[in-house]
Amino acid sequence: MALQTDRQTLEIENLVGSRKAQVLVRAEALVPGAGRDAIEPLLADACLFISETDIQAERIVLEGTVSCQAVYRQGEETIVRALTAQTTLNHVLEIADAQPGMLSRVRGEVSHVDARYENGHMIFQVTCNLSAQVLRLVPAQVITLVSGAEGLQTVYRPLESVKLAAEASELALLRDEVSLPAALDARTALMDWVAIELDEVAPDLGGVRVKGRALVETLVSSGVSGRPAVLVRYPLALDQLVELPEWLTGNVFAEADVRSVRSQVEPAAEDGDMRLACEVEVRVRVLANATDRADALTDIYATRGSALDVDYDQLRLCAEVSQTRFNEVVRGTVLIGENAPGVGTVIAAQVHPAIGEWRNENGQGRVEGVIETRVMYMPGGSDLPASAEAELPFSLTVPQELNDQSLIDIQVLSSEANALMSDRLELKLQLSVTCQTRRRESVRVVEEIEEEEPISRRPGIVLRWPETGETAWSIGKRYAVPADAVGEVEPGKPVVVKV
Repeated sequence: MALQTDRQTLEIENLVGSRKAQVLVRAEALVPGAGRDAIEPLLADACLFISETDIQAERIVLEGTVSCQAVYRQGEETIVRALTAQTTLNHVLEIADAQPGMLSRVRGEVSHVDARYENGHMIFQVTCNLSAQVLRLVPAQVITLVSGAEGLQTVYRPLESVKLAAEASELALLRDEVSLPAALDARTALMDWVAIELDEVAPDLGGVRVKGRALVETLVSSGVSGRPAVLVRYPLALDQLVELPEWLTGNVFAEADVRSVRSQVEPAAEDGDMRLACEVEVRVRVLANATDRADALTDIYATRGSALDVDYDQLRLCAEVSQTRFNEVVRGTVLIGENAPGVGTVIAAQVHPAIGEWRNENGQGRVEGVIETRVMYMPGGSDLPASAEAELPFSLTVPQELNDQSLIDIQVLSSEANALMSDRLELKLQLSVTCQTRRRESVRVVEEIEEEEPISRRPGIVLRWPETGETAWSIGKRYAVPADAVGEVEPGKPVVVKV
């Protein structure tokens, strides 16, 4: 009877290529009524939203918007003003072997913002970090059963091939109002910072439900003497259903990024309090992973009948996708420059974490970088607001090993700064860290089997001293005897094989 094989198709996720780039984007806005007065930027921030991703031949094209905002002081005014600017981002990342129709993972973040006044305009220089991975799904057949011959020795191994099977997204519009005490004498909303904290990602009827909150910080101008602005913190509930087929909802990850934020101080209500109305547009993205499983033949030989000619194939599988999310508190000290006025009261702190490098230590990941910090404060004995800048190093321990395909995202959930002395501030940050890692491994499987000439051997006894790395299987295969007939193989001890 001829040798017969049963086969099963696995879909394997291959990493085609990855690329990182740093892009400098410029935006500008007219400063109204500047005249000849000196303009001093106090705080500046920017947000990057990647709206379109297009994979073309050997490249990936990214399109997005960069929204900038700044708070500044004009001349000797004791009040603070604000303005916004927006520009587009268009960038091409060259990735060899990329082709239309492939899958991609794209990340973009702002790592540095610089604002300066020049000829009646506020000029923003924004440094954006971009990263992209291009993935391809490739079918591969593995042998799951061999029959039709006697005396076959086989080894099967369970394989799992994890793949990115689908991606879906929805835009969620979050709205709410918070009351502002009349004593605050609120005037206008100056700046907004938003961080998204996800609490739950679970299957629901029709897809996946993502729950969490948008943590909003709004800097509001105030008419109180000696307090030109105050920071208002409030959460907006996030509860969004993202449609997905039911069979894909078992292994999902969720991401969320802010598309736009708008806030406005509204007139006093009947109770006498002002209202701060906020509207945040969030894109919620769900990535679904599926797993193909098979018991694959990894090795085979015959002890009777015809010898076998075996061809092998090396499969590069994505064996696991793991994600961890945790919060971490980071503290640091911001020193005020020698010529800067001493600190009296802190108004707000604006920060940007930038990852420098990561490595593995004792089965865990270690992430290091710097936190760019800018603090707006009221000097002691002065009504003119001032600001200070600093770079603070940070180091985080991630409870999983990292590799060159790990995607790490750090968000600032809250920042607090307090004056320790007139020349230094204590900064306390609560960071939300999300890390996703795809672990890949190479597996050798049997690709083809052909029968050759009948096995020819002379009966007898073989005394063999095992070489380094030899096993009962490899010795049995060499002499065409069952592996269990070889017995235990120990270094330095001879093996007696009955042929």
